[in-house]
Amino acid sequence: MHPQGGDHRTQARYFARLAVLDGAALTATQEELARAVLEVVLLAGLPPYNIEAAAEGEETGVGLTPVQGRRHALRVLWRQDATTVLHLPDELVHAQQAAMHQALRTKLSAHQFWVEDGPAGQAPVVLGLTRPGGT
Repeated sequence: MHPQGGDHRTQARYFARLAVLDGAALTATQEELARAVLEVVLLAGLPPYNIEAAAEGEETGVGLTPVQGRRHALRVLWRQDATTVLHLPDELVHAQQAAMHQALRTKLSAHQFWVEDGPAGQAPVVLGLTRPGGT
């Protein structure tokens, strides 16, 4: 993970910009949300996507992307190992992707994030640190 270690919060702060897919720019609100989401991802034992490692061929992990037209929302995506994807039938790749997205949705909801309702298996969209009216 972080080359200098640290707790989950430190790790999440380190990966907040590195985990953004395609180098997209985040608003200040999205960056705060990214740090919080990645802290949960790290607590779950999942690797965050790292754009620097991806340049060397390691693309597996939880990535983030801003939702176009929604300055406060982030889509949370699982990036499967590219080599594995080449060796599996498409239906298994899609099933694994859907399962990971559902697991991320469940984990983020359990941590009280405001997650947009969406079809099972679709990459979750996080709208805020807490659901309005939540605790």
